[in-house]
Amino acid sequence: MLEVPHTIVTAFRFPLASSHIKAMRCGEEVRIARNDLTRLVRWMPSLKETIADVSEDYLGWAFRLFQPRTEGMAVLNLALSADWPAWSKKQARAAGLVCAECDYDLREVEDETRLPYDIRLPEKPNKRRLVCGQCCNHGLDELEQLATLVRQQS
Repeated sequence: MLEVPHTIVTAFRFPLASSHIKAMRCGEEVRIARNDLTRLVRWMPSLKETIADVSEDYLGWAFRLFQPRTEGMAVLNLALSADWPAWSKKQARAAGLVCAECDYDLREVEDETRLPYDIRLPEKPNKRRLVCGQCCNHGLDELEQLATLVRQQS
């Protein structure tokens, strides 16, 4: 693609406001590393100003969360579209990126006590439910419950 290193990945976007289906939409997206964006300027000179506005510590598409499992705490990356940091809070809520308990925006990474944890409800074990670290005791209670279940089964 225009002699620029890139990858094509599956990415999820928030539902359209006009859609009656409120599930995340799946599609594909071309991703170019921040350091390689300047290679596109020769085809699109106005992009130079936009690139200058992207901070060095921009998160890009990395949304990490923690998921308690029987073998310990897993660190997962959600496959979101690259523009997820710029979504409004309403869009983030539609994508499930706010705490299910206190409505804290989990995209705010400055507060390490509010990192996102996938704490699923027993009645919906297959549905992701993100909760901030403060609301779920950093997943420790869930890890303890899983360890108890494993001990009971053995």
